[in-house]
Amino acid sequence: MIPIYYQKLLEIYERFKIPLIDSSIPKNYELVEEYWIVPNFTLVQIRRNVETLEKVYWIIEPEIAKNELELLSILFDDLRKKVVIEEIIPSEEERVRLVLSALREVLDEYGLKLKSDFTLKILYYLMRDFFGYGAIDPFLIDPNLEDISCDGYNIPIYVFHRKHGSMKTNVSFRQEELDNLVLLLGQKSGKHISYANPLVDATLPDGSRIQITYGTDVSTRGSSFTIRKFRAEPFTPIDLMTYGTFNAGLLAYYWLLIENKMNVMVIGETAAGKTTTLNALLMFIPPEAKVVSIEDTREIQLYHENWIAEVTRSGVEGQEIDMYDLLRAALRQRPDYIVVGEVRGREAMTLFQAMSTGHAGYATFHAGDINQLIYRLENPPLNVPRVMIQFLDSIAVQFMWSFRGVRKRRVKEIVEIVGLEAESKELLVNKVFQWDPASDSYVQLADSKKLEKIAMMHGVDVVDIIDELRRRKEFLELLHQKGIRDYREVTKHIHMYYRNPEKAFEVLKE
Repeated sequence: MIPIYYQKLLEIYERFKIPLIDSSIPKNYELVEEYWIVPNFTLVQIRRNVETLEKVYWIIEPEIAKNELELLSILFDDLRKKVVIEEIIPSEEERVRLVLSALREVLDEYGLKLKSDFTLKILYYLMRDFFGYGAIDPFLIDPNLEDISCDGYNIPIYVFHRKHGSMKTNVSFRQEELDNLVLLLGQKSGKHISYANPLVDATLPDGSRIQITYGTDVSTRGSSFTIRKFRAEPFTPIDLMTYGTFNAGLLAYYWLLIENKMNVMVIGETAAGKTTTLNALLMFIPPEAKVVSIEDTREIQLYHENWIAEVTRSGVEGQEIDMYDLLRAALRQRPDYIVVGEVRGREAMTLFQAMSTGHAGYATFHAGDINQLIYRLENPPLNVPRVMIQFLDSIAVQFMWSFRGVRKRRVKEIVEIVGLEAESKELLVNKVFQWDPASDSYVQLADSKKLEKIAMMHGVDVVDIIDELRRRKEFLELLHQKGIRDYREVTKHIHMYYRNPEKAFEVLKE
């Protein structure tokens, strides 16, 4: 969705309707794809170099002549001085109105009569720089980007595009520009950054995660930043089906496990989509259950009332609140489900202790397969005893798969831990599902021991649990066929199924 400040700009544009963008392609490039970020003002072109075949992410904005740039700089300086004096109003819409009013006053003071096209250019760069993030604002509002990486002075920014993968862009910064930008990013994140404190991890106002380095002491190529973008609307189980990360059968399996408070981890390498998958699976939590989530930065999003969302806090020594502190406090809150965004420190032992005492534990973990997972859990700094690892019920191993130049996320395998061998003390594992790359589909390799455990818990035959698995698979397929993907709507349908399965089916079949 386009931010409010650009929406106001588009309203003004309707009075003029003057073309501002030159979208022509140089001879040594071919156009792969193009789309508007801000209609009539900001165009993105994915270009391919015809000789090297390298793809480039190219941002096109209204061109400014040298004399126009000088006037624009003077106007912005005067406007900043004037706006600082005014009372700042909390509503973004009111702030936009205030700045536009101040701009009119500045223009009247100068007695300037501007051409229509230059007026639109001034308004665009005013909105971009006053309310957005300057030259990187297009990256932040492009919904197709996952990561934005600036490596130093005079080096092109790189982005990770959902469809085209990693690409360099046509945007770079000189030393003064980049230093000022990282200071701005720190301010907007509510963090202090300086030569004395040159390394900062923070969260932008939209929830995106950012890591900043300032100056050349820590990063020898100059100030740098990496932004991992926050998705405003989280993926749902139906989205995972649409993109092929899971199928309905695998999701129905996890639905039953989560309802019955089995412990689950989603593991994988960097950018495998672990948190996205975990967030989607958590939508299967029963509606009345109490949930506590613990993260470094807020990424888990649930449409769930009985949910306490906690984040760590950094500070001077003795004032930090880390994930271990939050997890220890969470155990006193009597949650049904504990969610840890990513396990990587001393909180691991506490999480497994919680699992062993009846709390349902859910987490992501950085490991490429189950062997890596067990090795990392057992060794420093985590030091989780093998006797406690057996309380982890199911592990989804996720990875990034490249097929014909397109990157896709897939669950490589789903493995259950079924116990500990008495003599050898080896963990007994059961690989239930595996992804087949040839057909890009999922194959069931073995019967689920966890479904058998659920049948025993309820005092029913395992056939009854398999029948319920089929019903839930059918229900998820119906949601997919109906195109229901909004996380609020998906959660509402899942909650309805918990309360009245027959009615939930009737509503979908209407």
